[in-house]
Amino acid sequence: MTFERRYSDTWQFIGGENFLELVLDPQTPRIVFNTLYLVIASTAIDTLVGLGLAVLMEGSFRGLRFIRTLYLLPIMTAPIIVALSWRAMFNNDAGWINYGLSLLHLPQPVWLGSPLLAMPAVIISDMWTGVPFQAVLLLAGLLGVSVELKEAAQMDGANRWQVFWHVTIPSIRPVLMIAVILKFIDTFRKFEGIQLLTTGGPGIASTTLNLHIFVTGLTYDRVGYAAAFGVVMIAMIAATVGLLYTGMRRTT
Repeated sequence: MTFERRYSDTWQFIGGENFLELVLDPQTPRIVFNTLYLVIASTAIDTLVGLGLAVLMEGSFRGLRFIRTLYLLPIMTAPIIVALSWRAMFNNDAGWINYGLSLLHLPQPVWLGSPLLAMPAVIISDMWTGVPFQAVLLLAGLLGVSVELKEAAQMDGANRWQVFWHVTIPSIRPVLMIAVILKFIDTFRKFEGIQLLTTGGPGIASTTLNLHIFVTGLTYDRVGYAAAFGVVMIAMIAATVGLLYTGMRRTT
């Protein structure tokens, strides 16, 4: 139940009309799908790649501390700077990505103007900050794994992959779940990258709940309707985090 200003300077109580309109709006399923697509794909890719990098940084070689420090720099970069940089790289005529594809004699797609490629482009740009963030968190978990457990498994005949899967992963599962939950929440909140890269387009091909709330509330001045979408987004975040937390408790 919300208030909304309708063609006057006064606010009128309209009950649950905003939620009814939200359910009947033909754009709502696509916007919810875009949000889930971005959150699930970005979390899965960033976590898997981040785990791989964390395993590499767990080793011991010259310059390791310097490399670990470098992984903090993308996290410290302002999201607007990251989005503008990726928009330049995805440029159809002068972008580095299409230039590299042209050198390999591969097709150069219109990344930000294609309904099929706009969201993958957003996911790729998100890896700049998402992968290092996951790598740093998971590296902290890897450094806390007992060396004695690994050595005992190796003495029992386990190879490196078996040690990683049966000893390392169970040991870092709490840290892994926390990293996934934090990434889920952060991706739900993603705004600058989508706004500057695609503005939600083409059409609504890359419009997420967060961006739709901004456009509906501030551009079209439908604050009540935007608030209804905000309630949906909060419910989705709460449900997702609740499921992940329940899964984490069952596996620890």
